[in-house]
Amino acid sequence: IVISDVDGTITRSDVLGHILPRLGRDWSHEGVTELFTNIRKNGYEFLYLTSRAIGMADSTRDYLNSLEQNENYRLPDGP
Repeated sequence: IVISDVDGTITRSDVLGHILPRLGRDWSHEGVTELFTNIRKNGYEFLYLTSRAIGMADSTRDYLNSLEQNENYRLPDGP
């Protein structure tokens, strides 16, 4: 199992990682989706965690499910 934080790990910073994706701006680390996809191909499962408020659960889940880089890579599924 790979446990990954969202803000500052998938996104480039904590605060702007909350705000900029809501404004349509990509604020993710370059290559994070490819890296996580390659890790998943080696048989690992992912668990995403965050300290965002519970009221942001749906928007955070939507962000993780919609993040796409290089037209080929998305984040692996995970709780």
